[in-house]
Amino acid sequence: MSETLYASLARDLHATILTGRREPGNFLPGEFALAQAHGVSRATVRAALALLERDGIVERRRGAGTRVLPPRPSEGYGQSLRSIEELIHYAHDTHRIVRSTRLIVADQALAQALDLPAGSRWLHIRSLRIDPSRPSQPLCASDAYVANKFAAIRNRLTDRTTALCDLLCRHHGVSLACIEQEMRGALIPADVAQVLDAEPGDGALRILRRYRDASGWAYLITVGLHPAGRFTYRMRLERSGLGAGAASAPSAVALPGRASAASDHSGQRPDPRAATRQSRSAKTHSTR
Repeated sequence: MSETLYASLARDLHATILTGRREPGNFLPGEFALAQAHGVSRATVRAALALLERDGIVERRRGAGTRVLPPRPSEGYGQSLRSIEELIHYAHDTHRIVRSTRLIVADQALAQALDLPAGSRWLHIRSLRIDPSRPSQPLCASDAYVANKFAAIRNRLTDRTTALCDLLCRHHGVSLACIEQEMRGALIPADVAQVLDAEPGDGALRILRRYRDASGWAYLITVGLHPAGRFTYRMRLERSGLGAGAASAPSAVALPGRASAASDHSGQRPDPRAATRQSRSAKTHSTR
């Protein structure tokens, strides 16, 4: 799966801000001017600006335009994750630092932990994910397991900003249909603490993702360990069946080192009882 046009445009516009060509307080050109300058439709421009707004990079006001916001405090990484495309966008904004690759056979313990067939063969990739502006504090330590038939992907890992699922699509023709995601609290083990610039036993968010094709086969599994304070995940669940277009996909947002409850569009906090009832029946499909 390649990067969407609006995500690519958002990345280009963000680059103009990071390089100082658009300073905080400045206004971006209007939708029509941006569409003309980049050779895209106004709908693509609107989608790109919406992505930047969700990331806290700009604010948009009707009749006033799109204004560049001051940078967020540096204690954590901020990124909106609402779809597979935006997960790939996250990969473009950060760097993968490969620590090791090796071919393995899944033993009983690994098979049980990741729901793999015991005895199956995988390419095991250990890596870090860093924010280039703060490389000394990695965002995540990751263990990725790629199905053995695609093990040649290890020769493509010099591409640090492309998500593994995207590399597999480009070079092996694997079509990603969905991502299953599981999250839980965890403690950082001693053998990972040093590379994460953390202390053994510190709290972390563990995110396991299974990447499946249209047949349901999980050809890529990743396990990411995010130290506390560097990556926060926020999700909103909406009730379905309230009329056409009433429900939208759950949103998952990485915020600067703090957890907070999501608000609805009116600014009111969601009813926690409704969220609880919804969570009993919702199965969330969400990069790595």
